[in-house]
Amino acid sequence: MVLNWFSDNKKVTETENEIAKTEFDSACAETHEDKESRANRIKIGLRCRAVIDKIFIDGAKAYEIHHEEKLQALWDEKSPPENPRPNNFQLIKSSQGEVVGYIPFECAEAVYDIASDFQRKNISKEHAIKLTQIIADNICSMLSLETSFNVLDFLRDDSKN
Repeated sequence: MVLNWFSDNKKVTETENEIAKTEFDSACAETHEDKESRANRIKIGLRCRAVIDKIFIDGAKAYEIHHEEKLQALWDEKSPPENPRPNNFQLIKSSQGEVVGYIPFECAEAVYDIASDFQRKNISKEHAIKLTQIIADNICSMLSLETSFNVLDFLRDDSKN
């Protein structure tokens, strides 16, 4: 099952976050077109895809919790909770085991907002997929990948059924 790729059993250290960001930045700055460089950019791109999918799922869940907490605060006549913020570092499963994946915070925030809009039913499933795909396409462009990767396959598969 696709959701098994998104594991949160382990705490991520600051060092692992720094490594993930450095790997992403290095892949974006890579100018060589040899086989090894392309393979590395593809590997980082696949990690980004998993991070985007995980942030979308987290964003939808966070919206639900935030909405309930906000209603409870109104009921209790308290200040509403702050809006949830995405974590652009995510622990994901890869062929090398669990690794930390990274996307720039602006991208993570945009995915989170799309997930929130989708969860509130402000946008359709198809529109959420298209908007999120634009973010993925931008990341692929940053990584100088010739072709983009599809994101939100779990929603695409759901549409087919």
